[in-house]
Amino acid sequence: MSALLSAGLDEGTAGFVAALDANIREGALAEVTGDLARLTGRPTTPLVEGLRLVA
Repeated sequence: MSALLSAGLDEGTAGFVAALDANIREGALAEVTGDLARLTGRPTTPLVEGLRLVA
């Protein structure tokens, strides 16, 4: 978290980013439920494919 603070992030934002990173590392954000596709009524695009579209 010290690197985030050194980069200029405030304490709250740095804590949020650090916690998010820890959750990703632990696999907490890897669950795929299909909820977003059901809510929007269309299939979702994997992140890497979406990034390729804008690159």
